[in-house]
Amino acid sequence: MYKKSYGIILLFLLFLFPMKVHAAHHGLTANQQMKQLEQYHQFYGAAFSNEGVDDDFGMYKIPGLYQAETLSLATNEIADSRTMTPQGVTLTEKYLLISAYSHDHQNHSVIYMLDRQTHRFIKTVVLPGHPHLGGIAYDPKHQRVWVTTGGLFAGLSSIDLKEMEAYQLKKNRVISYHQQISLKEVSHASALSYTSGVLVVGYFTLGEYGRMATYRLNNQGELTIASQEKVSSFDQGKKGQSGVTPIPPSQFARSLGSWKTLDMIQGLTFYKDYLVMSQSWGPDRPGKIYFFNLDKVDNFFSLKDAEFSVDTPPYIEQITTDGNQLYALFEGGAWPYRTRNPVLVDHVIQLDIENLLSKKSNNYD
Repeated sequence: MYKKSYGIILLFLLFLFPMKVHAAHHGLTANQQMKQLEQYHQFYGAAFSNEGVDDDFGMYKIPGLYQAETLSLATNEIADSRTMTPQGVTLTEKYLLISAYSHDHQNHSVIYMLDRQTHRFIKTVVLPGHPHLGGIAYDPKHQRVWVTTGGLFAGLSSIDLKEMEAYQLKKNRVISYHQQISLKEVSHASALSYTSGVLVVGYFTLGEYGRMATYRLNNQGELTIASQEKVSSFDQGKKGQSGVTPIPPSQFARSLGSWKTLDMIQGLTFYKDYLVMSQSWGPDRPGKIYFFNLDKVDNFFSLKDAEFSVDTPPYIEQITTDGNQLYALFEGGAWPYRTRNPVLVDHVIQLDIENLLSKKSNNYD
């Protein structure tokens, strides 16, 4: 009886004062995560069609959902955050990168670096300030990482990958941006992707169509503010009708053009001739992944233009592709959403795109 009472007291104390353990010891195991996803049949099939790949079944445990080291915004001292919320995911040659912001607005935003081969967490890179970091993308030509930032205006900032590799978390030390620049064509930057020397930026909306804009990088891998630049239709590098854009304020990046998109868009990526969008809002509806054939869409990406869609668990955020694999990040394991989330996803899920497309059907509402 006494042992049972002591056990109850110990559990109560651990609830009030949780032990400081690595995030990997919290949350779901790989097998538990698979079980959570079984009800999403197409999604599950594309994720686990090759179950013998490795012990993680291609998944990456999202760091920092229960505890993450960062810097305090107030003091710039090293601080523990329990409200880090993952937003973006991208891949470099060696790393999987996840961006996250502090939901309680008390700490700096961060990027987690994970090893692509072992899937293990390597380190946390702390960014200046508290940007939402809704999108992150990688330019392999210049080995530079781009993130969505901004204040009064939407913005993008770039970081040299070699600076991230050298970074060590210490008080008063944040990573340095290579370039910071504002955007004019979108009201705020929330989704981000890279393709063929172009950055594609989208923003999240509710109840109205969204918008995405494109920005070409120059030979130095930077966004330009040149006063004259030709505008081409968005088709991954193919020439289209062109003209000359008006001269913008010098602090704004030059856009190649902009397009209407679906509402509630969280992520953008590319696969062959497809533009792929992720969509979600709240715990009461499934997320969606939509495939649009770029050869068949002009100026407006609407539901009727989608060739194919697949249901996902709620709270899907950014998606990215590498080869024939699509990587999907979810924010529903973070503190603000965890208790009201009907399907917990605390891993980055890797999907076989050809498996998805082999079951292609117009199954969206």
